[in-house]
Parts: sequence; C-alpha cells; structure tokens
Amino acid sequence: MARLTADDMIDIVRDCLGGETSETISDTRILRYLNQSYLELASEYHFLQLSTSSTITTASGTAAYELSVSNVLKFEDLVDDTNNQLLYRMAEWQYNKFTQGSTTTGVPSYWFISGVGSNDRYEVTFWPTPAGTYTINVYYTQAPDELVTSPTATSAVIPAPWDDSIIYRAVARGWMQLGDPDVASKWRGMARQNDSSAEKSTYESSYIRVRPGSVIGRALRDV
Repeated sequence: MARLTADDMIDIVRDCLGGETSETISDTRILRYLNQSYLELASEYHFLQLSTSSTITTASGTAAYELSVSNVLKFEDLVDDTNNQLLYRMAEWQYNKFTQGSTTTGVPSYWFISGVGSNDRYEVTFWPTPAGTYTINVYYTQAPDELVTSPTATSAVIPAPWDDSIIYRAVARGWMQLGDPDVASKWRGMARQNDSSAEKSTYESSYIRVRPGSVIGRALRDV
C-alpha cells in the first residue's frame, strides 16, 4: 500500500471535519494544520529518519560560530573529529563564570547556544576558545520538510504508523477553528492513542545500555 500523500491527508481531514467546504476551511489552511502537527510530533519524539549532522570548522582565537544550516530542531551531540572527543553542553552562566572577561584558548571541551548569528541561524560558542583549526561535527534532529501538494504531493518521512497521529492532530486544530473545543479534545486524545501504538511498533531498541544522563556519568562512560 502506498504512503498517504499530502493530498490524501487533506481529503481525510476534511471528511473528519464533517465535509466542510473549502470556503470554510481551505486546502491551504488544512495543509498548514498538517505541517504544524508534523512538526509537533518531530519536536516530541526522536525519529531516526530526521537525524543528521553539520560541520563547524574552527579558527584560532574565535569562540562563537553560526551554523551553516537553519533546520535544527534539537541538538543531540557535538563531537570534535580532529581530537576525537565528545564536547559537553554548558550553560551561558557557566561560560561567563569560566571566562570572567578573560580568554582561555585550547582544545574545546564545552559548548552552549549563544543565540543566533547575522543570518538568523543558531550560533554556538566553545570553551576553551579554539586554539587551532578543528572539525566539530554537530549532530542534530532536523525539522521535517513540510508536506506539499505541488508540483507533486509528498508524504511524511517518519514511519507510516504515525500518519494518523499527524491527521488526528490536524483534525483537532480544525475543530478548534470551527469553535468546538470538546470535539477537538477527543481528536487530540485519539492522536495520543495512536502515538502510543505507533511508538511501540516503530521505535528501534539499542543493544547498548542507556547512557547516564549527567555530565559526570557521561565522563565516566568515556573513560
């Protein structure tokens, strides 16, 4: 069976909204609901299909770098490929405490999100300030490409069992627009039920024991 496309999803959502005409809710509006729902799922769950990476090449004496990509949804790990080490995330207040107006250079061990750069993309700052040219791999979850109807209707890249989770959330948004929050809540509940079923059938398990979540635990793991 072929994957549901954006056109299929729009038709299903419209049916679930009681057959509302395009004058009441346009196809463009329903497609927006679908893409909002798609993004919501990608933000809440970790889909391997959305895992990717980008690269930062450091320069001696420069601490902050704007990413070359704008589709970052969640950061996963930063790895110094030149020195073969994992970088640890820190808070800005910790960076300020470490630096206190002075510059320490060396091989970076820590990083934090320091806002956005001149191109409105995420900016990350390293500590110590890089003392040379290093290749830093940024592993992250990307925002999914939006579903489109033209020139060819596309499908979601996450596993097919999650299609109903996208659709039911879109229906809930539609009923909210139509002024019936009670019906919307029921569709939201159906979406959650489908989430649970889809998660059980599509998530892959790891043979590696789940890693400790603390910085100390991760440091001990890497010894």
